[in-house]
Amino acid sequence: MVQSAMKKFLALKASAGSGKTFALTVRYISLLLKGAKPKEILTLTFTNKAANEMSERIFKTLQNLGEDEAYLEQIIKNSGFSKEKILEKKEKVLEDFTNASLSIFTIDKFVNKILREFCGYLGISDDFEIKEDDIENLSAKFLESLSLDDFDKLIDFQLYEKKKYSSLFDVFSELFEKNETFKPLNIDASLINVQKEQCMKLAFQVKEHILNCPNASNSALKAVDFENFDEFITKSWITKNSPSEYNYFKKCSNEHLESIFSNLKNKIEVYYKIRAGFSLSRLFYLFNLFKEYKTKYNRAKNYLHFNDISNLVYELLSTRIDKEFLYFRLDSKFSHILIDEFQDTSLLQYKILEPLIKEILSGDNSFKTFFYVGDTKQSIYRFRGGKRELFDYVLKTNTLVEVEVLNTNFRSCENVVNFVNNSFSQLINYEYHDQNAIHKGGFVEVFEDEFLANKEKKDNEFENIAKKISQLMQNGVNSNDIAILTYTNDDVLNIYSYLKKMFPSLKISTEMTSKLINQENVKAVINAIKYFYFKEDLYKENLNAIIGNEPNTSFDLDVDIKNQSVQEIVLQTADLLKLTDDNVIKLIEECSKFKNIVDFIYEIDKMETSIENSEQIGLQILTIFKSKGLEFHTVLLLDRIKQKNVDKNSLLFEYDDVHLKNIYYKIANIESFNEQYKKAQEKEKALAKDDELNILYVAMTRAKKNMIIFKKQNKSVFDLLSLNKCAIGEVIKSDEKSINYEKANKVIYKPLDLGTQEKPVSKENEKEYSLYSRYFGIATHYCLEMMNQFDQASLDYSISLVKNRFSSYLHDNDIENIKKRIKKLIENETFKTLIENASFNKEQSLLYKGELKIIDLFAIKDNKYYIFDYKTTKDELQEHKLQVNHYKKAISKIENSDEVYAFIIYLNEDEAKLVELK
Repeated sequence: MVQSAMKKFLALKASAGSGKTFALTVRYISLLLKGAKPKEILTLTFTNKAANEMSERIFKTLQNLGEDEAYLEQIIKNSGFSKEKILEKKEKVLEDFTNASLSIFTIDKFVNKILREFCGYLGISDDFEIKEDDIENLSAKFLESLSLDDFDKLIDFQLYEKKKYSSLFDVFSELFEKNETFKPLNIDASLINVQKEQCMKLAFQVKEHILNCPNASNSALKAVDFENFDEFITKSWITKNSPSEYNYFKKCSNEHLESIFSNLKNKIEVYYKIRAGFSLSRLFYLFNLFKEYKTKYNRAKNYLHFNDISNLVYELLSTRIDKEFLYFRLDSKFSHILIDEFQDTSLLQYKILEPLIKEILSGDNSFKTFFYVGDTKQSIYRFRGGKRELFDYVLKTNTLVEVEVLNTNFRSCENVVNFVNNSFSQLINYEYHDQNAIHKGGFVEVFEDEFLANKEKKDNEFENIAKKISQLMQNGVNSNDIAILTYTNDDVLNIYSYLKKMFPSLKISTEMTSKLINQENVKAVINAIKYFYFKEDLYKENLNAIIGNEPNTSFDLDVDIKNQSVQEIVLQTADLLKLTDDNVIKLIEECSKFKNIVDFIYEIDKMETSIENSEQIGLQILTIFKSKGLEFHTVLLLDRIKQKNVDKNSLLFEYDDVHLKNIYYKIANIESFNEQYKKAQEKEKALAKDDELNILYVAMTRAKKNMIIFKKQNKSVFDLLSLNKCAIGEVIKSDEKSINYEKANKVIYKPLDLGTQEKPVSKENEKEYSLYSRYFGIATHYCLEMMNQFDQASLDYSISLVKNRFSSYLHDNDIENIKKRIKKLIENETFKTLIENASFNKEQSLLYKGELKIIDLFAIKDNKYYIFDYKTTKDELQEHKLQVNHYKKAISKIENSDEVYAFIIYLNEDEAKLVELK
């Protein structure tokens, strides 16, 4: 028996790439080996993906236990068992884990599980839905519910605060998230007017003094040009500590003016206290009314918002049920808690978990453990309630919990790690521990991009990014290994559209949740249909701008919007504009919910459906937020393209550690008269700066081998780190080789017009080219791409994938037709002879003279190169030959070989015809 090194109560500060998932897996398996039952180990993550990956990682590690020395070594240390004992226990532990009801959840799912069990205590049905609030309907119903007196208070508040009714609900949402008790004070509004009058008496004395001062300049006279309180309170001189501090009053300043000014400052300070107190009081009163109404509304509609669920569970655990009853109903008593990404836990989530954590930390001698892991530098969800201060707060308030720091980076190469160390270690008041790298080399470049976010060069904004991608591919980096990280979903869409124009054949994946109606082609189709309906030039010009036409370009499109269904209108419009893609297809599917064209026109902007992304591989474009937890061979990190939105929140929340200390109502200039508010404001600015730094840290720790930063020339977010133009190290090539570059010095970036695989060349062909034939061709290519071998077993497997993916677009007989055509190919003797004993790549990228193309099948045998291009069209067109000859010429030059053979394979119903190009 080896001495167990497992610490019962442990907090792990794990920097990016330092192996926190490894540590979690080791801990979990060690607990199983020490006798813990799977359902007793409550393991909480923040995403469904992370929860699934955790379960899978534990299962695979158990399966292969003994093969991976790194895991085995750490499990021996943590469990205290010898290698032999661990291997002896392996099968039983694996069997128990496989058959057990696991307690691995997202925090949201765990909280939801509690509410489902106990919802009867709150008068809620257990089949409630979880969805977003329909604010438009909810707010209208709330108005109807108000008494005349309360309605007057609402209107008065709106007028007084100059707030739109809809913006009130943003404030209410924030208060819901905080889940604090807000008790309104009864402040008489008339006190505000009384205080205003007292301020104005003194203000007019200041004015009189300046007007009677012989040395007063025109600027000084202008400074006292006011007649009422609203004009006076905006004057900048009132924020000064004395009149002598204000340049224009210096020549008129004396003891008399100083005395008046001092009294005036005191009166203004009292005014702001009364004014802010009244606003908060009235806001809390209205919020409590809304909260009460929303509870009834939710019950009547049988749905809850995500925030409602957490609030209700906290109410349950704090006032309605005890933890013993909770364990009984959940059919489990948790003896071990493991929490991942602890820095993203919200205060409300922690309040829900705290009783369970306290139970484990109670100090008895039973086998109980608590483990949480995170990295405060990766806390980027404060806007969603994440409270990074919780990490250290739990340590400070629970002396039994020990802390360890993981500082070895297993992800990134040395040059990347050192660059990040140098960038962050010099920051003041930012907790950073230098990381150690185990991989040598790596490449880092900071590139000053004159095009990025430059309004004068908007059309070429991403030109340097396209050039860099091309250069990387020429230097041996596979496009599948490249990820572009940016700040917003809008950026993702814009970059995607630009790169698709530059590299039409390049596969691009976008990990995003942007609305479907914001996708470029979909937006164009919607504007076109609105133009047909309203006949207003606004929509025509929107369409022109989206598809790149000159302003005032007219459209001669014959679309019958009166007699066709909405789906038919969308399909015809997209086809006429040549905009049909996966997202437009998804729009067509979603349009089944619209009764008629009028319904579509007035409701389409409310559609919440997310964008479609059919590519599972390829160059990736995603937001920094989406990249958290991921890693990429090569990262292109873009500057913040649009300036960060100004904080328009009406409330300022001040915390002392994790306890709410104060809530302030934001009023212009109040910081000059309220020292507490000023300190709270400075604290908030410091937190906001840390948020920006954390986002940069997450972004700069995703790259394994190469990182290229695109920095704006002005107002760059990278100025926070004082980054300057540089290049460190050499580009590391991809392990998976790909012929996707041209061995030439000069690269032309404008795509060549060489035709595409299904491009119509005549009106007759254009008629035959339809949405159906397009998807039939795509599905056929997909089936061939998914086949590991050209045999019947691979064909059967690939056809099953085609059914899953394309059954919405094709009938069963179409899929059977695809199978029949491909079967003829794999039985073709010429084809079988050519590929026998050959190594081959499918969907092979080829970059030649700046044009990126995809070869359907590229085979190498006996130092000879074979190109195969699949066609499902009936006609053998000249443009097919031009296209494939282009591939042949490119491969010949790249490989410096005359032994290159090119074939077009026409997959017809009656035969698979191979046409060799001489």
